[in-house]
Amino acid sequence: MMNWWVDKGIDGFRMDVISMISKPGGLPDAPLPDGNTYANPVSLTANDPHVHEYLREMRQKVLNNADLMTVGETSGVDIKHARKYAGIDGSELNMVFQFEHTGLDDNPNPALGKWDNQPVSLVKLKDNLSKWQTELEGNSWNTLYWDNHVQPRIVSRFGNDSAEYRVVSAKMLATLLHFMQGTPYIYQGEELGMTNAYNLGWDDFDDIEIINGGKFIVDKEKLVDNDTMLDYVHYKGRDNARTPMQWTAGKKRRLHRRYTLAEVE
Repeated sequence: MMNWWVDKGIDGFRMDVISMISKPGGLPDAPLPDGNTYANPVSLTANDPHVHEYLREMRQKVLNNADLMTVGETSGVDIKHARKYAGIDGSELNMVFQFEHTGLDDNPNPALGKWDNQPVSLVKLKDNLSKWQTELEGNSWNTLYWDNHVQPRIVSRFGNDSAEYRVVSAKMLATLLHFMQGTPYIYQGEELGMTNAYNLGWDDFDDIEIINGGKFIVDKEKLVDNDTMLDYVHYKGRDNARTPMQWTAGKKRRLHRRYTLAEVE
């Protein structure tokens, strides 16, 4: 199938969760942290030793057949793994998406996972970006990104999206990103400084992570109250990145369930 697309003349592949295509034998259960109802499988499903065998086979049978650019979404990747996936020897991929900088503002309570609304530490962010720049130098190539389809809008998250500071925040974040070494990826609306969609209520969300997260965290486990969870969702929910592209400067449009639209002032 990949060679079929290559024959069509495509320029490359973005490979979803490619770090998870190899599973451990016997499919064991992931360890369950104390007090948690569910376990996180990433420690078992990501970066299994066979994944590199599979990618090298892909390289030999497909990727060497044309001039292609490849980037892998690699959940659970760290510096050591990134050097294997995207080494300068070109035996696997050209570059990978890593997620360390997007997890710096996760909740310190593992039962809540990513759900929080506390701003990221500037020191931690600088240290993390510097680490990836320095430790991939001469070994691999960086991907540079802030926004994508599963991240909230960066101006609202790492900047200030008020009327006074939205534009300058967007310019600051863009300058930071584009002056680092690597290939930048721009998500639709990022070039306009689009913000999170704070006017969404529970009936408006379409993302299963938000819907199930609210039911589990608020209704079942009662870890936080409804209003607190809604604040978390407004800050980090994935639907923030899935509102319609603002093609004009007209009235703002509000996203409703199943992606229907209604005008609001």
